Amino acid sequence: MNPVVKKLTVDDVNRAPLAFKLINQNEYINFYQVREKVKLEDASTITDIELRLSKSSGGMAPFLRFSLNGRCFTLSDVKKHYHDAKLSNYPRGDSENETTSYTSFSDMDKNEITFSFNQKKPICLTNVTITTIQ
Repeated sequence: MNPVVKKLTVDDVNRAPLAFKLINQNEYINFYQVREKVKLEDASTITDIELRLSKSSGGMAPFLRFSLNGRCFTLSDVKKHYHDAKLSNYPRGDSENETTSYTSFSDMDKNEITFSFNQKKPICLTNVTITTIQ
């Protein structure tokens, strides 16, 4: 995660390069969403962008999640860039929307990136989640 995103706060979310809209909140966290699609060079799109930010300094680390559409990114594609990605979650039979996830644990900025594959289409990457270890 870019160090700028890592330090993103409620106070400066409006200066982010994407138009985050506050969709929900509780006493600790603001939940934001980007409604428009982000087009990538290969014609794929990023959608369902969700950002969670702590309302207080020193609270929960930023949480960024998004979906990928268009090109099918396989686990092999992911492992070309994130060699250390290990199985971190798998379907348990509770829902047809469960995912198999692989997490690349803590880089030098203490980021974790999780790559999720929906069991409906297990070959293609569905979601990416980026968090920071506190």
